[in-house]
Amino acid sequence: MTKQVIQFGQLEEFMAEPFVPGQVVRVVVLEIIEGVSAQIPDLRQVSVGVHVRTINCDEHILACYLPVATVQLYNGRREGDPTWQKYDAAWEQAAALKERVITTLQAAAAEKGFKVCAAGVIDLGEIRPLRATWKADPAVAEVQRQH
Repeated sequence: MTKQVIQFGQLEEFMAEPFVPGQVVRVVVLEIIEGVSAQIPDLRQVSVGVHVRTINCDEHILACYLPVATVQLYNGRREGDPTWQKYDAAWEQAAALKERVITTLQAAAAEKGFKVCAAGVIDLGEIRPLRATWKADPAVAEVQRQH
């Protein structure tokens, strides 16, 4: 039986779902790779972001994807290439975002009884992740306070 995937456009909506005690919510940094052009086979679009996924008691996959950056890359890393620097920076930003998401989810987990795990990926198959937002991200709130 194929599991149904329910994707959320906001992390807050994901967190509002009912969780059962012991349910595991997985938070990982992943990239999504897509070919860009058949004429240029080494060119690909890479999106880096934080994926939050769980399987609920109804056996549905609940998913929320928080994108960080999308870059077009050619195969072969070149020293000093600004595109590859942007790619590396995206992974660093995603790692920091993952830690903020985990901290927030752990606070909710203490209240709702689920577990947070920073390992393992629940496969969505061929489903393209819906780009979500996180309005209450502490880093975004800090930047807004400074302006």
